[in-house]
Amino acid sequence: MPYRVVSFTMAQVRQGALGFQRQLGAALRGNAEIKVYSVSPFDMDERRRLKDRFGGDIVYFFNEAACQQCAQVGLELQFLAEIPDDELPRRRTLVVGVPEQTGKVR
Repeated sequence: MPYRVVSFTMAQVRQGALGFQRQLGAALRGNAEIKVYSVSPFDMDERRRLKDRFGGDIVYFFNEAACQQCAQVGLELQFLAEIPDDELPRRRTLVVGVPEQTGKVR
């Protein structure tokens, strides 16, 4: 499953660029498939590598369901690239979405 990439500078963040999180978060009730990831804040090497690759200070990865929801609600994000899921950072944070169940506790 491919992911689309968006990056923001700190100036864009201060100007409200992260508002997409609220809008997509509100849509989770109707579409639990929405997933947006970022690099783990603790993986400085990976953050630096992605900054060099995509520009910006913060890089986000949107799955197809998240991209479709963005289009549906009129969010105009500038997607920079499309990458396969095996290129997602190993250490990542789920920014918008429902965590996947890995096992049930009894």
